[in-house]
Amino acid sequence: MRLHPGDSPKELSALGLKLKRKQGRQMLLQPCPAYRDAQCSIYESRPQRCRLFECRQLKGVAAGEISFATALERIREVHRRVEHMNALLGRAGVTDPKKPLSKRCEKILAEPLDPSADLAATDLRKELTREMLELDAMLDTHFRVTAPGDRQPPPTPRPTAYVGTDSVLPSNVAR
Repeated sequence: MRLHPGDSPKELSALGLKLKRKQGRQMLLQPCPAYRDAQCSIYESRPQRCRLFECRQLKGVAAGEISFATALERIREVHRRVEHMNALLGRAGVTDPKKPLSKRCEKILAEPLDPSADLAATDLRKELTREMLELDAMLDTHFRVTAPGDRQPPPTPRPTAYVGTDSVLPSNVAR
C-alpha cells in the first residue's frame, strides 16, 4: 500500500510497520502487522491512507445501497473464506501468516507435483485454486477500491493452468 504524502515513514516504522521503497515511493508491506484480532492495534496513529480508506461495503451502507446487515454478512463471509484458505494451506504445509494469502497459495501451487502419484495433493491444489479464485472474485466485486492517484487495478486475470493438474490460478492474484 502506497503511503500518503503526510505519513512519516520513520514514525510508522517505529510503530512496527514494515516499509519498502518501490518505484521511488514508500510502500507499507501487506499484510499489515498492526492488524491483530480483527482490529488495528495502532488505530490512533494509523497511516493517513488507512484513515481515508472506505471499502465498498462502507460506501454502500453510507449511500443506502446495501443494508448494514448485508455488509456485515459479506465481511463475515470473507473472514470464513480466509480461515478456510488458511486451513487448506496448513494441510499443504504452508503456514506463514506474515505472508499474503495469495503468495502462500501461489507457493504451494508452483511446486512440482505428479498427479498420478498423489491424488490427495492434487485434490488439495484444485480446492486451493477454486477457493482462491472465489475469494479474489468476491474481493473484486464487493471490497476493492482504487484510491485517488492510484492506477486502476487490472481486471482479474484469466487463469493459467499448472502443469500436471487441472488446477488454475491467476498469475496476479496479489493486489
